[in-house]
Amino acid sequence: MRTATLIFQYACFAFALFLTYQIATSWNLPEYKLMDIVSDIGSILICIDLGVFLHFNKSLAALKNKEASQQPAAQVSTVEKITRKLGHLGIMLILCGWVVPIINS
Repeated sequence: MRTATLIFQYACFAFALFLTYQIATSWNLPEYKLMDIVSDIGSILICIDLGVFLHFNKSLAALKNKEASQQPAAQVSTVEKITRKLGHLGIMLILCGWVVPIINS
């Protein structure tokens, strides 16, 4: 299970890099669609959030294996809090990228 988590974590970061490349190339094209770029940015934020969550989830699983009496409740790190908020922003960007073109048509 740990191997599958690691593969999925790297796949999330690789997909975020691919979407970054796709945004960079589509930005230079004369007929780019702004809402597609907004949706891709939202997907990048969600991929980063998921990758960071899987990284910290792996470290939390190692903490849970230790005795509960030695370790108090696991604290959520600042990086995980920030990426979670960015993930929520990504969801909103994707929704806006889908809804705005529907309203305008």
